[in-house]
Order: sequence, then structure tokens, then C-alpha cells
Amino acid sequence: MDVKRGESPSMGEKIFRMVTPPAKREARRSLKSTSLGMAAKYRLSTNSSVSSNASSTSTVPAKPAPNKVNRVRKSDIDLQLQKEMEQIRMEEEERKRGEELMLKEKQKIKIEDFEDYDLDDDSDLSDTESLGEEISQRMYMEACKDLHITPIKALYKALRTDRLAVVGVILKKNESKACAIGLVRNSIVETLILESNELGGYGAKCIADAITRNEYLTEIRIVENNIGTEGARVICDALRKNNYVRRLDLKGNGFHEEDAKYFKDMLDENHALRELYLSHNKFQELGGEIFADGLANNDFLRVLDLSWNHLRMRGAMAIGSALQVNRHLEKLDISWNGFHIRGALTISRALEINTTLLELNLSCNRLSDGCIQILVNGLKKNSNLKVLRIAQNQIYPPGAFKILESIENTPSIALELLDLGDTPVMDTFEKLYKKLQEIRNPFKVIYGMVWATDRQSLASADQEPEEEDLLNEDPLLVLFEYARLQNFRLVDMFKQLDTDNSGSLDRQEFSRGLAQVNIPMNRRSLNRLIDMMDVDGDGEIDFSELMAAQQKHKQLLKSYMKSERPLEDTEIGRIDRLLRKVMYKRFLMRKF
Repeated sequence: MDVKRGESPSMGEKIFRMVTPPAKREARRSLKSTSLGMAAKYRLSTNSSVSSNASSTSTVPAKPAPNKVNRVRKSDIDLQLQKEMEQIRMEEEERKRGEELMLKEKQKIKIEDFEDYDLDDDSDLSDTESLGEEISQRMYMEACKDLHITPIKALYKALRTDRLAVVGVILKKNESKACAIGLVRNSIVETLILESNELGGYGAKCIADAITRNEYLTEIRIVENNIGTEGARVICDALRKNNYVRRLDLKGNGFHEEDAKYFKDMLDENHALRELYLSHNKFQELGGEIFADGLANNDFLRVLDLSWNHLRMRGAMAIGSALQVNRHLEKLDISWNGFHIRGALTISRALEINTTLLELNLSCNRLSDGCIQILVNGLKKNSNLKVLRIAQNQIYPPGAFKILESIENTPSIALELLDLGDTPVMDTFEKLYKKLQEIRNPFKVIYGMVWATDRQSLASADQEPEEEDLLNEDPLLVLFEYARLQNFRLVDMFKQLDTDNSGSLDRQEFSRGLAQVNIPMNRRSLNRLIDMMDVDGDGEIDFSELMAAQQKHKQLLKSYMKSERPLEDTEIGRIDRLLRKVMYKRFLMRKF
């Protein structure tokens, strides 16, 4: 209610001022220019209670009651003001939406307006499909312009194919965001490959947001992108309720022990994922235990890769225990970890129980002949495993022969491929292998060099000139170079020979161990080697002395690497050449 200058306020105006706070009175005055505000002003005036017919037909003015006043309720005023404000707000929002649509129409991006910034392809972006852009391509280009970045031509084109791959191209924050925007409404791309792009946690968050909105992606590979803990969290959250992605590859992303909990939660809830690849991370012991809980309860995963994850001790045992419970996994790769004897025990029990696993990779897991025998005991009770890979382990010719003997004596073993890598075998092994090939079909064994059964040791054989030169070399360097060429660890050999856990080996025990690995040394050289390693002169090789000798060899190798001389011209290079010549002469080399 407003009063013109020179006029005295009516009774209604006085009451309005009394019951209405100053702020609402100001809001009221701001609405007086609108038709809705004028109507409300009219309705709230003192004459609103008088009928229009009565005021036009009556000739005698009505006498108002002397003490009666038309009061306006405060709640009515508040309600009317709210309605008017809401109406104005809706009109303002409608106006802004119209302006935004007009602005987008004016700024509509054309592919021809962009120069060729991508070095991977010589063709121009304007050479793309003449039928027009796919909606995801248009969204990607608009995002690039809004974010002030150069479009990646290969990415733009791939949005119209079933496979989008960006390999070796750095994707910063805005590039990752634009890529994700392009994928949100894409219905063509089925496979997404992002490799070595330095996405980090933010980039992973953008891609995860696209995954939650996209219903057509079935395969996702985010490899070597160091997405870390944040990336593990957002990707796993995006896949918890996802019913479309079948294959997930997150190799080499810097995951640690605590990050395993995100994958456990995802495995607990996801019912669509069939293949999961997590190699080259660091789940270690605690992460292995956490992940194993999710693996044990998952009924849908078929392929799992946990290689290169530092799984050992409790972590390795937990994975083996989960395999005893899981009844759906068909292929498991746990190579390049540290399962050793404890992990071998749990895996052996799993092989006795599990009836679905078809392929198992235990390469490079510090498995000795004793560990392999434990695995074979479980294998004898298994009739489903088709492929067993145990390369790069501490397996010697007698151990390899025992594996083949067990396969011959147990017809129920269903192995079709046994991978021993470059493990050396005896000629008797090869004869038995040929016999099994005639009985079993298909059956294949991968192995290394073949040794003749009647081979002579260096101590008793007529020595060639290079053999005499080798015996005059530093026996410590000969030992470590031979171990490197034969791919076995002296630490594992030491622990295997130290049956009483005393932490030391006498001369006889140490000599017997070196004889088992067929090191090309005669007794004189072995005695020199032991004298060099026996620092305290007690006649025994302590574990600490072995470690000190290994450290000395590493420092010497490092100094040679830093020098300007080629490595083959150094003492180590000379020993390497002599060892290879002796091994080729003493052993029978064959292809497999």
C-alpha cells in the first residue's frame, strides 16, 4: 500500500505499516510496477471490502461503523508476497534459458573451423564423415571449445567406432574432462583404452563419471596411468552397480595395500564383470588378504590377473584359501609374486577341492623342488586343470623329471600344457616326454636345455683352454654370474640347504648345494670360493656372509656400468663369455 504525497494515509495503510516489517514493505514497493503487484495492492486496500455493485448504484453513502476497522491478516500478506516472488523467479529462469539456447545456436561449433593439431594423422578433421557429427562428437568439440583446449583428432574420429584408444598421449585435466563428456552419450564405443596418459586421480574421476552414465561400454582399459587411491575408489564405485562392463584392466596404476578394499567392495556387489586385470601394482600382504575376501564371495568373475603385486606370506596364503572357496574362476595369474612354500600349500589344497580352474600361472614365485612336489600332490587329485605355468622357479632337472613321472603315473591329471620355461632337463626327461605325447593328445611341455645323463663334471673331464681360464677367474664372480645365467637365487638355495635353520652352512653342505646346480667349478675353485666368503674364518658360510658377497658383486657390477668401458670388455663380461662356452660344450642344447 503506497500513499501519494500530500495525501494522509488511510486507516488500512496505517494498519499495514503496523503489522508489516520494513523489509517486506520494501519488497512490496518493488512490485508496484507489475500488474500482479498492482492487483494485490488493490485487493489489500481499505475499499476491497466494499462491493462494486453497491458503490455504483447507491446514492446515499453508507455510514461506516464508528469503531469497526477492516483488518488485514499478516499471513495473507506473506502468502501473497511469496506467490508473486515465485512467479517473478520462474519468469526470470525462463528468460535465461531462452538466452542460453540462442547463445549456443550462435556459437555452434563447426569441424571445418578447427586446424589440424593432431600429429598422428595427416588428414583434416573436415574429412570426417560427411553425413554429419555423432552427438558425442559434437559434445566433445563443444567441451574442447568451452575448456579452451585443442581437440585430439584421433579421439574425435574414434567416437564413431566401437574402439576408442588413446595411447601415449598426455591427457591433462581439461583433456580428460572433454574425453569423458564425449563418452557420456556415446552409443557406439564398446572398448575404451587409455594407456600411459598420466590421468591421475582427477582424470580417473572424469572417466568414472562417464562410466556411470554410459550403458554401452563393455571393456575398459586404464593402463599405466598412476590413478592411485583416488582412481581406485571412483572406478570401483562406478562399477558397483554397473551391469554392462565385462572386462576391466587397471595394470600399473600405483595401487597399494589399503586400495584393495575398494576392489573387494566392488566384487561384492558387481554381477557383470567377467575379467579383471590388476598386475604391476603393490597389494602386498594386507592387500592380498583384503582382496581375497572379495574373491571368495564372488560368483561371476572368470579371469583374474594379480601378477607382479608383491603377494607373499599372509597375502599369498589368503589368495590360495579364497581359491578353495571360489567355484567359478577359470583362469588365475599370480606369477611374479612370492608364494614360496606357504602359498604352495594353500594352492595345493585348492587344487584338491577346486573343480572349475582351467589355467594357473605360478611362474617366478620362489618355488623350489620341494614346493613343486607339494603342488604336484594337489594336482594328482585334480581332473580339470588344463594349463600349469611354473617357469622361472628354482626347479632342477630331477624335480622336472618327477613332475613328468607324476603325470605318467596319474591318468586323471588333465594337463594339456606344462610350462617350465627355460628350466634345464635331462635327456631321460625328453624320452619320457615323447612317450607321454603318444599316450596323451594334446600334451605339450615347454622346457630349456637338455643335459646328457653321462655328462662329465669339470673336476673329472679333460679341460678345454677356456675351462682352465674360467677356473682361474674370481670364484665369487663366477658363482653370481652363473646364478644369473641359470636364473636362480642363491638366497633360496641357502634356505633350502639350511635344514636345521641354523643360519649357516658348513663346507660340505655348501659344496653339495653348488653341485646340485651344476656350477662349473672343481674342488680347488670351490675351496677358494668358500675361503673368500668365510669372512670370520669359522669354516662355515653364514647368511650374512652370503648377503655381503652378493652386495659386493652388485657394487662391482654397478661400477662397471658407470665406466666408459663396454661391459663385455670387463672382468664380468669375460666371465660371462667363458661360462656360456663351457655350458654349451658340456650340455646338449636343443630347441623345444
